[in-house]
Amino acid sequence: MSQFSKDTFLRLARRFGRQESGATLALFAFAGVALVCLAGAVIDYGRLAKEHTSLQAATDSAALAAARLPSKDSATMQAAANKFFNANVAGLNGHNIQITKFGFEESTGTVSVEASGALDTSLMSIAGIKTMAYTSRSAAVKEVTGTVEMALVLDNTWSMSESAGAGGSKITVLKSAAKNLINTILTQGGTNVKIGIVPFADYVNVGVGNRKESWVSVPDDYSTTKTTTTPAVPYTCTTVSTKQVCTKGAPKTCTSTTDGVVTTYDCTPQTCTTVPVTPYQSCSGGTPEKTTTTVTNYKWYGCVRSRKTGELRLNDSEPTSPYPGFLGTSQQCLNPIVPLTSDKTVLTSAIDNLIINIGGYKPSTYIPGGLIWGVNVLSPTAPFAEGKTYDPANKMPRKALVLMTDGANTLYFRNSDGTHQAVRNNGDVTTTNLDTSKICEYAKSKKIEVFTVAFAVTDVAAKTMLQGCASNSANYYDATDSAALSAAFQSIGQSLTSLRLSQ
Repeated sequence: MSQFSKDTFLRLARRFGRQESGATLALFAFAGVALVCLAGAVIDYGRLAKEHTSLQAATDSAALAAARLPSKDSATMQAAANKFFNANVAGLNGHNIQITKFGFEESTGTVSVEASGALDTSLMSIAGIKTMAYTSRSAAVKEVTGTVEMALVLDNTWSMSESAGAGGSKITVLKSAAKNLINTILTQGGTNVKIGIVPFADYVNVGVGNRKESWVSVPDDYSTTKTTTTPAVPYTCTTVSTKQVCTKGAPKTCTSTTDGVVTTYDCTPQTCTTVPVTPYQSCSGGTPEKTTTTVTNYKWYGCVRSRKTGELRLNDSEPTSPYPGFLGTSQQCLNPIVPLTSDKTVLTSAIDNLIINIGGYKPSTYIPGGLIWGVNVLSPTAPFAEGKTYDPANKMPRKALVLMTDGANTLYFRNSDGTHQAVRNNGDVTTTNLDTSKICEYAKSKKIEVFTVAFAVTDVAAKTMLQGCASNSANYYDATDSAALSAAFQSIGQSLTSLRLSQ
């Protein structure tokens, strides 16, 4: 000991033992009770912390369960919250565990839940503290609150005919992924969510039913008639004494490319010579004069070119400026646009019926043409006016554009007539890529959330363009195969329908 000797300490101990008043004993007894209470407080507050954590988890679960419902009826959501809450507090140690307050703020889509409970103490009861109350609060935001509008801008060019591996062709894989995305969003949002579909290739199809709309200018259908006269051929005979004999040289294979798809064909050269044969008579002719009349019909199939004035092809700043529709002897655009709708049958049927060619028409890629119509579908103004007014915060409504393509631009815009022509050089590709980026920037200026999906794209410039088009790095998906494409669409669906705790 540093300040007292051993003998001094023993003398103090003997004096303590001879005290007759008991004051010192009472002091030590009181201290003992205090120590017991202190130990009890440590134990009971530890129990309380555990129960409070469980109560908070149950409250969070209740808020999320209510927010997950497509319904915005407060009573329906509260019933769901109570169900989940009661299931999660069944094992808690306590009493009067219940939801004490439930609320739903429709303007923000926020569900709020408050709960409380009481825990019987153990050692703290010695000090007269029989119970301890505890509370929790949670709020969840309904991301799908009846204000989501999404445009699916989907590549339907000839390159989508290529194999995607075990999943079949690229277009087959796209159909499956797109339907899953639609199902995910409509399941969470129900009739409160609207989706539009924009199939694109070299041109888009706005639907023949819109022919009289002010936002499209279509010339009248017409026909041309051509009469051809074939003169009479007299019956004549000639003596034939030679014939052509051809032999193939070394085998040779040639290739042709359509929208990036390489096709091979046999182009083995032949050598022909004339050889003598036993003379014989060959007769022909004897046909009278013949007049043939051919009627060619030119009609509108819903196809439109780009607007030629200034840069109106890249934005929706002048919705009254019409798009030029063009006629043809056959359809030179694919399936029509589906405007914003909540009808799941209409949407899934449109996806099932996506096509990549019509007869010999095998379209190439012009991404700006599809992209601007994705903006038009979401715009509150014509063309297509189903979209709600833009919200600067992109919440009421939340607008999203999903662009999926499997390749680089292979066409460029020709200002003289608004047509999309086959690229002649890298400069044409760069110009079209720049137009694509400008439309993306315009969409983002309207606070439209842009997602881009590069499906098996190998062109570096195209991937860079698509990455820059997305609203942020998380909204760009480099889907190298069919599994990655399905995962990308699933991720987008979850992003648009996810629930989040706000407190």
